[in-house]
Amino acid sequence: MDDGKQPYLRKDERRAMIAQAARALIVENGYAGLRTRDVAALVGINISTLHFHVANKAALVALVAETTRDAFLDLLPPAPDPTRPARMQLRAEAQAYFQSLRDRPELAACFAQLMQIAASEPAIAMQIDGFTQGWCQRYAEILAIGRVQGVFRADLDPLAAALAMTGALTAFAPRGPKGLGMFWPVFDELERAFLAPPCVEDRV
Repeated sequence: MDDGKQPYLRKDERRAMIAQAARALIVENGYAGLRTRDVAALVGINISTLHFHVANKAALVALVAETTRDAFLDLLPPAPDPTRPARMQLRAEAQAYFQSLRDRPELAACFAQLMQIAASEPAIAMQIDGFTQGWCQRYAEILAIGRVQGVFRADLDPLAAALAMTGALTAFAPRGPKGLGMFWPVFDELERAFLAPPCVEDRV
């Protein structure tokens, strides 16, 4: 007989469920429509249990920002490695982002909402800025590796090029899985602009 008791969950498991429910509600209703009681109902817990894990709405949104960031990070390939071909690493970075937009569109949708919240919430802004800067830095490191390898132009500015590429690719985030048709043509066009010119011997 069902006595109505919930199965035991570790604290981190319960917090993950809370974050997932809050993320879904933020995507559906926006930050203004987020209510802690709705999150509790979606998780299947009472409001007191919810407040044991997150004291208030600000703490709830901070948890969503943290777990959304971590979900993105889990999708990334290994860190840039100077011993591996730079072009292969650059494409792997773009592939990971493409797959996140195709297979986990709720992450990009939630991230867009968090960007709006960050304008008035310094703690959220700090998390978002830290993630975006770190993500862009990965591209910059790969481009710098490729410059040393002779794959990318000797005069390439890795950070400027990384900003150009991440800026162009993140423009696809609001389009959803069905709006990714030009993702790879845009990537290919940018990559061609970064490539070192062929050697004279190669032209003969």
